[in-house]
Amino acid sequence: MMPASRSLPVAAAALLTLAGVLLGSCSSPSPTTNETAPTAGVTPAPSRQFPFGSKVDSFDGIAGHPFGQPLSAFPKMRLLPPTPGRLTRTYEYEGNEGWFGKHHKQVCTQFYYFLNGKFCRFMALGDPTVLRPEATYLFGPGQAGGKYRLFWEGGRARAAYSEQASGMGMEGQLDVLSKPLEAEQAAQAQAKLKAENAQ
Repeated sequence: MMPASRSLPVAAAALLTLAGVLLGSCSSPSPTTNETAPTAGVTPAPSRQFPFGSKVDSFDGIAGHPFGQPLSAFPKMRLLPPTPGRLTRTYEYEGNEGWFGKHHKQVCTQFYYFLNGKFCRFMALGDPTVLRPEATYLFGPGQAGGKYRLFWEGGRARAAYSEQASGMGMEGQLDVLSKPLEAEQAAQAQAKLKAENAQ
């Protein structure tokens, strides 16, 4: 039988080990854990890591135009000169309705980006006193990244709002993009670079 003076440290060590095992089983998952990978026949639960992105996923684009839609579904668009090395084509909306409807005068710059003829990104520039409330109305409060930045991270889409000094005031910028098409663009860019390096 072990003396009482030696059994106390051993019991304390065993208790600490058990507590560590129990606490480890209750801790939150690692940020690198893939919580959105579906199991066969099971609908994946919403990601606990990004609870602020469900609305950006529900749009999966912008009102009336889901990501992946062809250019033919977008009227009143003007093609901008291509940027060398960029895989996307950029169009500026020239109508007076657009996503922001009655606020078109305050948010008059709207760009639509297409990858292989598929809508993949939207960007709006304008008055932050109109653009920021419109973004939070559409997507919810978002995740703050400082005083002038908001983020919405979904499984299929992401959005970001920021403000920067412009002339005598501030300008707001809202970006909404497709994550699958972003990955497709990255893969195409990598394949293009590999082909160029092989020559």
